[in-house]
Amino acid sequence: MVALISLAGCLSFAASKPDQGGADLLTHAASLQNIREQGAHAFQVRMRIHAEHIVAKPMDGAYAEVWVAPDKWRREVSFPGFIQLETGDADSKWMTRDLDFRPRVAYLTALSLEAFIRPQLQQEDVVKSVHGKKVQGVEARCVDVVRKDGKYPKGLCFDSAGVLVDEVNGQHRFEYGDFVKFGEKIFPKSIRAYEKNRKVLEISAEITEPTDLRPELFQHTSTAHKLAPCERWEAVPEKKVAPHYPENARAGHQEGTVILYVLLSNEGVVERTSVLESAGKALDQSATEAVQQWIYSPITCGAVPLETEIEVSVNYELR
Repeated sequence: MVALISLAGCLSFAASKPDQGGADLLTHAASLQNIREQGAHAFQVRMRIHAEHIVAKPMDGAYAEVWVAPDKWRREVSFPGFIQLETGDADSKWMTRDLDFRPRVAYLTALSLEAFIRPQLQQEDVVKSVHGKKVQGVEARCVDVVRKDGKYPKGLCFDSAGVLVDEVNGQHRFEYGDFVKFGEKIFPKSIRAYEKNRKVLEISAEITEPTDLRPELFQHTSTAHKLAPCERWEAVPEKKVAPHYPENARAGHQEGTVILYVLLSNEGVVERTSVLESAGKALDQSATEAVQQWIYSPITCGAVPLETEIEVSVNYELR
């Protein structure tokens, strides 16, 4: 019996010749879709969210965002028993929530929107191929992307107008449709998020002119937590300690995936963890003990490095 422990997104690909046209597709899509870019028109987004599988029982929630500029915005997400409020300024974002961790439903709601707004290549990304494919019944142009180290594969598909309609990112997949034009930008009224081929979010969205721009809406409370203004959606540790497969879990043929909430310091050191998805006490403890020793590079956005939040998945599998 062989015990395998893998980290989400750590896959390898055989080398192939990059297709530079893929970068052009992503750049064009970002120019159409980035409603939050400098100089863009102020907007208000409201979303109705139905969540399942990533919550204890199916539930409905809401998301609201008012955006005026990159340094003046407000976002609120709420589900039964949970409210999170963020406001942004020139150097940071300010967070208040009624939990000491970010639940998965809040993380995936934000990621679903962010994946559409900024379909861009990171500095370490490499375009592996560009090919045609039918997506949601229509012909699309698809781009396969991978990190230079062979990790975190992604696939993005664009319709004939160059708008993102489908993205596969590790174990997640996002579908976008029912597009509307807002100013010079395109926005989807329908978003679906899948995890491990199960639909976890069904989102109905609308974008309009802001109706309330009172200054107090963009101010944070004295109890708000200061975080970096940007997210680490795909965080790769500089130092990684491999999790140990506990002997009692191996003997009991115990497998599963542990998903952890991780708060990183401004220096990239793990400050706090919480188990978001359990695989059993022994595996949860093994994953937590390993991840608490990981070290990440400091975040580079904003005037000074600040704390950031991430999710880490550790998969335990017996072969």
